[in-house]
Amino acid sequence: MVASKAISPHVLSVVEVDFANVDAVRNKVKEEFKATEGFSLTYLPFIARAVVDALGDFPHLNASVGDQDLIVHRFVDLGIAVDMDYHGLLVPVVRDADR
Repeated sequence: MVASKAISPHVLSVVEVDFANVDAVRNKVKEEFKATEGFSLTYLPFIARAVVDALGDFPHLNASVGDQDLIVHRFVDLGIAVDMDYHGLLVPVVRDADR
């Protein structure tokens, strides 16, 4: 992470998104989901799927910086930062998330 911070530009971009359809689907299935899976359905899986789909549509966003090149990856590994109750962050990675 330190190397990434030193090499790659870091920016913040904010986009307003209409979540009405996602909210409607979530509200429709959340009780059944909780009864079946044992935990609540949050917005995270919807966002994760949207990110994976977007990386398929815009593969240059799924890249890293080499010595002099932009390396576009043919795989989609999705990492999601998880707060360890104020004891740091853990980033589990879902390999081949597009599959």
